[in-house]
Amino acid sequence: MTGSYNNFFRTFERDSQRDVTLEASRESSKPRAVLKPRKVCSTGKRKKDEITVDSLDFNKKILHTAWHPTDNIIAVAATNNLYLFQEKVN
Repeated sequence: MTGSYNNFFRTFERDSQRDVTLEASRESSKPRAVLKPRKVCSTGKRKKDEITVDSLDFNKKILHTAWHPTDNIIAVAATNNLYLFQEKVN
């Protein structure tokens, strides 16, 4: 896992070599909210759910990240907020 600007953080799965970019924000901080993957595009044309590089807020940034060694739980600190994310359990 790594942090970035615009309160984005990225997780990587070693086994499947998949990665996903997510956002730590107040909208996603509601209990049991499902996080939507975010995509940043560098070209002028963007798709509906993509964010352009020019619109990134460099004042918002992930300051610290941590993860549990055996459970799918992560902690992300951005500004003065701490977000805890857990894999959805059915």
